[in-house]
Amino acid sequence: MKPLSLVMVSAGFWPTIGGAECQALELSAALAARGHRVVVLTRRLPGLPRVETRRGVTIRRLPVLGAGAVEALAFLLGVFGWLLLHWTEWDAVHAHLAGSPALAAAAAGRLLGRPALVKLGGGRGIGELAASARTALGRAKLSALAALNPRFLAVVPDLAAEAREHLGDIRVEVLSNGVDADVFAPADAARRRALRAAFGWREDALVFLYTGRFSEEKRLPWFLRLWGEAAGPEARAVLAGTGPEDSAIRAAAAAAAGRILVLEPRENLAELYAAADVFFLPSTSEGLSNSLLEAMSTGLAALASRVGGTAETVADGRTGLLFSSGDEGAARAAIRRLEAEPGLAARLGAAARAEVLERYAIGRVVDRLESLYRGAEAR
Repeated sequence: MKPLSLVMVSAGFWPTIGGAECQALELSAALAARGHRVVVLTRRLPGLPRVETRRGVTIRRLPVLGAGAVEALAFLLGVFGWLLLHWTEWDAVHAHLAGSPALAAAAAGRLLGRPALVKLGGGRGIGELAASARTALGRAKLSALAALNPRFLAVVPDLAAEAREHLGDIRVEVLSNGVDADVFAPADAARRRALRAAFGWREDALVFLYTGRFSEEKRLPWFLRLWGEAAGPEARAVLAGTGPEDSAIRAAAAAAAGRILVLEPRENLAELYAAADVFFLPSTSEGLSNSLLEAMSTGLAALASRVGGTAETVADGRTGLLFSSGDEGAARAAIRRLEAEPGLAARLGAAARAEVLERYAIGRVVDRLESLYRGAEAR
């Protein structure tokens, strides 16, 4: 079939590292690898070039002015203007997250009669839908977005249900995030030993890993306190990222006498996953965590709170261990069980890998997106 010319719209993009940004990059790169022309429209931040290419994807950074609502409006107008000025250069537009730029993408798609997709993000109650619903301006944005009626995508049914609560009788499709299972794959025994030696981790230590944003809803300081009480002296907790909770996490690490390690955020996480045993995600709310999928794809057992998309992705006792959000006793018990049962983490991780291959391989996601970009099931 004829290659497509696609525009991805995202307020943040590489080298910004976050769940939405990482997934937008992975999808864009996977589409480019199939021969499609992919252009990303994002904000121009200080120190970054106006145009560059990354993994076959053209990144165009549009200038913005001011801050807050003024900056959002400037980016919205910039995206809308670019889409109209370059109307002969694209077949479909895909907005990542339902922020203000999604209005520009939806409006341009409606005006020009082309497919426009808007991916909803965040967990129930903490994502952009809930945040917008709290203000008059935000509610007006949601009403306009619902009226424009693009194709809405939600990564889990829980988020699709929330979208209908805020946007009314819209058409929203559940389409999970995707992960490159070739990049995020288990290491063989020799490679794993070499990675652990390079990181300074004992070969026989049970390593608990978190990657991503250090934000309040992740409840990382809470979990680290419980982990310190329940984990054995040889276990290690490793966190790679940054965010608002950075100081509290580093304080916990400083008090843990080397048992908790905090690493700077990094783009290449595959080696960290391949050297660890367990991925922990004690959030109060989640959509569908890219980091969780990457870890599962690499063969890590999941240790997570039973919320949102995590509860729909991790099979308790088969691909990981789940505990109710805020349940300290259950979290401690799960940590102790992973240490007490030899081979448990490896068995859960192997099942997690198989689950990702069956349900979350990025090729499956791209197949569906291609049909939507081509106008399949268009209204």
